Amino acid sequence: MKKLSWHYKKLIFFFKKRINLDKEMKYKTLDNLFNYFGTDKGTKNPYDLNPNEFGHGFAESYEKHLDKFKNEKINLLEIGVSEGTSLASFTYYFSNANIYGIDKNFKLKYKSKRIFFFNCDTTNEKDLEKFKKKLPKNNFKIIIDDGSHLLKGIIKNLKFFFPLVARNGYYIIEDFNQPENYSFLDDSNQSEIFVKDIIKSIKDKKIFKSKILKKEDQMYLFDNIKHINVYKGRMVDQGKNVSDIVFFKKK
Repeated sequence: MKKLSWHYKKLIFFFKKRINLDKEMKYKTLDNLFNYFGTDKGTKNPYDLNPNEFGHGFAESYEKHLDKFKNEKINLLEIGVSEGTSLASFTYYFSNANIYGIDKNFKLKYKSKRIFFFNCDTTNEKDLEKFKKKLPKNNFKIIIDDGSHLLKGIIKNLKFFFPLVARNGYYIIEDFNQPENYSFLDDSNQSEIFVKDIIKSIKDKKIFKSKILKKEDQMYLFDNIKHINVYKGRMVDQGKNVSDIVFFKKK
């Protein structure tokens, strides 16, 4: 079967009927929203029919740091949105926020006056430059990397997107230990250190070896990160907890 061209996929995306989120919805917690829309950020695992299988369960840590922004007019960006289940959740949780999502695929099944989707492959520098030209006037208060989980991708995203975080905002990486847990996600051929070691080096303000994060990039991170908080989630694979999330708070 012949593959659809990028332009044809884009045409289908814009004419596809999507679920409108511009209506009121009652909920108790962010986890309720995650589970309702079916994102694995919630305590329920949407990919497993076994009721004993957990999702990542990241809502508690999200609420701990981001609850203060619930009613503020902020900009939030998520990298890697797939069908937009977490974008939908954040649209209701952050009632006055503009919600931005970028993905290289056209799968988004939700729409809202406050959701802005950009087709962008973060491994493509031309795509990133095009995206940068469309940025909102105010930087993003929250940026979440839930993209490919490839090691080089995570590090490159940190380099490009962290400077776009607003003052006292957060840069969040989900599942940052996945390249260590699953060898096929370490696409650096061991030329890059794992994110957990980058986190330690930033805390210690100690220069580390990286082909992606040069010395000046590392110094920028040292000078502009105020706090780092790391949490374990709940998802287990083959007896091992594979859920990790880190919050970098910007000065």
